Amino acid sequence: MGDFMEEIFNSLTQLIKEHNSILIMTHRNPDFDGMGSALGLQQIINSFKKESYICINNSEKNNSLKKSYNLIKENNLYFNTVKKTYVDNLINDDTLLIILDTHKKEMTEIPELVDKVKNIIVIDHHIKSKDHINDITLSYINSGLSSTVEFMANYIKYLNKQIDPLFATIMLVGLEIDTNNFRLKTTDKTYEAAAFLSKLGADNILKQELLQENKEIYIKRQKLIEKSFMINKNMSLCVLDSKIYENKDLAAIAEELLQFENVEASFVIGNISKDIVGISARSIGKINVEQIMAKLGGGGHYTEAATQIKEKTINEVQELLLNVLKEEK
Repeated sequence: MGDFMEEIFNSLTQLIKEHNSILIMTHRNPDFDGMGSALGLQQIINSFKKESYICINNSEKNNSLKKSYNLIKENNLYFNTVKKTYVDNLINDDTLLIILDTHKKEMTEIPELVDKVKNIIVIDHHIKSKDHINDITLSYINSGLSSTVEFMANYIKYLNKQIDPLFATIMLVGLEIDTNNFRLKTTDKTYEAAAFLSKLGADNILKQELLQENKEIYIKRQKLIEKSFMINKNMSLCVLDSKIYENKDLAAIAEELLQFENVEASFVIGNISKDIVGISARSIGKINVEQIMAKLGGGGHYTEAATQIKEKTINEVQELLLNVLKEEK
């Protein structure tokens, strides 16, 4: 491990130990990378005899995460959370806010917290965008990481801490999902992080159970994939119907499209609310989809990016995307 990473880990540890009011927050509609990192970090903070709270906004939509939360309770483990309506009661001049898996204020679970808390740490693995959070105490944004879980696993290893095998399993799920089962953004360090989580007791059978999905949802996704088409010799596009979908639905389809012959980048367009159309983009690594999504107001990673466009129809968003791709070409 390099001196720079040791410096980051030491600074993070010092800041945690200096504060008695600690909030942890990831992006809205949390996934296994964001929440797995948050749960892992909370276990570290617990070991320092400090109390922390993971900020949550809406009720959990991710069924796999719901299963994880139920398993935590069934195993008599716990994790502290605080809802948006109560979080103001925990904020004072001593509060430390640690933001994981995003560096954009508007992408966070409770954006207004960024303006209310003076001491902020940001840890992320996406390419740094222009609209990143300013005035922060400590920042580590490294697009070379596979996931935020990879950072957190290395932090646990550096501190020589132990976490419960169930939390290690949840973190390993986040690592696998963010690398599309080690097909994207994967380096030797990624495998080392996965091996370390396994050493902590991550359960591969339980991991598969958490990754299982509803058969009807899978069949529905396959039908949508059938409508995809090649927009040029190496890019695939899938335009969804007028129904409202979750971001994770768009992302799952984009990832599946990469499995097909000649597809080096994929794009999925669909409604994610009544007035917002989302685009999810994926790449095997030859095409920078973050650069493409940035031109449409989004961002992400070289191989994984997205954007959300307000007050446009699906057809209008498709036209915007095709125009950007022509410019890129």
